[in-house]
Amino acid sequence: MLHWLRTHVTLNRALLVLFIIAVVLSAITYIVVFYGGGTYVVNSPLPTSTVALGTASSTASSTATSTATSTLGLASSTATSTATSTVLASYASTYDTPPITWQEGYDTLSITNASLSGSELTLTLDVQMGTIAECVPLNVRLVTNEMGALEAPLENAFTFGENGTCIGTPGTNYPGQQVIFTVDPASMPLSFTTGGTSNKYFELSTTASGGIVIYLPSTQG
Repeated sequence: MLHWLRTHVTLNRALLVLFIIAVVLSAITYIVVFYGGGTYVVNSPLPTSTVALGTASSTASSTATSTATSTLGLASSTATSTATSTVLASYASTYDTPPITWQEGYDTLSITNASLSGSELTLTLDVQMGTIAECVPLNVRLVTNEMGALEAPLENAFTFGENGTCIGTPGTNYPGQQVIFTVDPASMPLSFTTGGTSNKYFELSTTASGGIVIYLPSTQG
């Protein structure tokens, strides 16, 4: 009987100890779960990855908008600049007294008008036929460099009215014969030669007032 009593007391103590341990563990668990920091708080901040994504999205959107606006501005500026630079001024002059006159065979040629629009230069010639019918050669050439290279006009022959050729009727005057060159307006003055047996050299420049002057080159220097 005494042995049974001792055994019963020992078991009760063991159960009491286990009960106390269980209570302590439950208390610790409760404290950890409900008071252990912000991990389980309902109103906790968004995860770092979400904030970073939002920042990246905002940055990308801002960068894309800025880049697009900058590109459009550059394109607009470039287009405006290009359009402005390609619109070149026009120049023109009519000469009551021809600035230069020369002979081709029996015929007399003279410049009565000059105009420059963009890169197209037009010299207007008056052709006075001599006493015989002949083909009037168009020998006027643009001198393109200091080595004396020559460039022919776009149309390199006269066309007179009666027969559509370069052969003119004796004694007839043919005004308004256009000789057209493609030139660089920035390369003033331009140099020309009448070619043929006369082979006169002359120069052409624009003026600040929108005119064109034609003159013989200086023999000095």
